[in-house]
Amino acid sequence: MLHRKNKFKTVEANSIAYNIKNLLKIILILLMLINMCTPTIYADDGDEEELNEIEMQEIVESATKPSVEPILNSKSAIIYDRTTKKVIWGKNEHKKKAMASTTKIMTAIVVLENAKLTDTITVSKKAANTGGSSLKLKENDKVTVNDLLYGLMLRSRKR
Repeated sequence: MLHRKNKFKTVEANSIAYNIKNLLKIILILLMLINMCTPTIYADDGDEEELNEIEMQEIVESATKPSVEPILNSKSAIIYDRTTKKVIWGKNEHKKKAMASTTKIMTAIVVLENAKLTDTITVSKKAANTGGSSLKLKENDKVTVNDLLYGLMLRSRKR
């Protein structure tokens, strides 16, 4: 009697698996038919319109301009494309301003490209007597490049 129950369960499981396989085949055939009957549209389909160089440039420029103005706290800013040598976006970009932190940032970049942070520097008389520094460096002080860069970037006379 036990053998018969297991046999019926096996037959029933095979029947369910067979029905699922058939259902999947039908779904696959329907998807293939839908795919074959649906036209494919590509981005460049449609009326072929020849654009002259000026029209193409206008399209490119409008695509690169931000659709929303950036929100900045600064009084001026600029986004400049070095490849095309064009200003992409600007805020008071033509107004003359003091170099401010730009000089400090460029100095830090040059130092990082040419020295090791662990190098020790001896402060020269000229450097010690240069105005504008609030680090209070003295002639012959020995300071690591790392500490000098921290002093450069963190200390500011402007408050």
